[in-house]
Amino acid sequence: MKKCLTLIYSILFFILLNALPPANADTPKTNFQHTQIYGITVDDSWEGEEKTAQIIEAIKAMKTKPTVRIVMSKDVSPKEYQSLFRQIHDVAYIMATPVDSYDMKKYSKSSYLKRFQESYAALADYVDIWEIGNEVNGDWLGNDALVAAKIYDAYKFIQSKQAESALTGYYFAPEKQKGTMEEWLKRYIPQDMKENLNYVLVSYYEDDNDGYQPNWQKIFEGLTKIFPHSGLGIGECGNTKENATIQSKVKMATRYYSMPKYVENYVGGYFWWYWVQDAVPHEDNKVWQAINNAITRSEERRVGKECRSRWS
Repeated sequence: MKKCLTLIYSILFFILLNALPPANADTPKTNFQHTQIYGITVDDSWEGEEKTAQIIEAIKAMKTKPTVRIVMSKDVSPKEYQSLFRQIHDVAYIMATPVDSYDMKKYSKSSYLKRFQESYAALADYVDIWEIGNEVNGDWLGNDALVAAKIYDAYKFIQSKQAESALTGYYFAPEKQKGTMEEWLKRYIPQDMKENLNYVLVSYYEDDNDGYQPNWQKIFEGLTKIFPHSGLGIGECGNTKENATIQSKVKMATRYYSMPKYVENYVGGYFWWYWVQDAVPHEDNKVWQAINNAITRSEERRVGKECRSRWS
């Protein structure tokens, strides 16, 4: 009887083993853990414990757990951010931006790396993604080769810690800047970064580009060819006009947070830059409601699609 049972179990095991696909069968390499990101931005345009509490409450009220980009100011040490990072990490994922693009010129190659080393030492327990370069091809950052060298040092450091890194490019309407974003990335990003970066994001402000609407499908298809294994998405957006209305902010935010999955490696992002200014306090706030509702609908569609594909 025992021999019969053993034989039956062996046959069943063989059948199950052969029913499973090989671990690497037609499975594309991906470098990213977060397959869907719903981002918002918290910068240093506010201060005080009361505002911090309002920010935390606005995040907690969101139906889907967001990823919060925290933009760090040059004149604030990483250790001074520990309380804020700890509080936000209790209710959200965090993408840390130790150096904003407008501060890039203020850093030498060595001081840029030091900024990331100090930030990692003080904040690693709370950070899920490190933005190693922000709007890296912007023409206000300084010498292109030097910018590339700075972000490569930061990339190698974060990679050595086995942590996730993100690179954000700056997209602009034709004729707004010499050379395209894609040309810059192809020329200045080393091959090992192209192969191994976790996320590549795109910053775009249509108000700064006379309302120009990019062909996002084409853009992300192009980025897939440059960064075949990276998660791709929108890294910054927002309604920047001085006379922007609540209605225009609601309309624009809804459009961005409702974007489709353009390519297989598309992860979303968005990271509305003026989230604190536009959406906090969140009670009866139409911009907060628009972003929260768009994220909720997008997540429901995504989960529903995943469930249908598993059972089809």
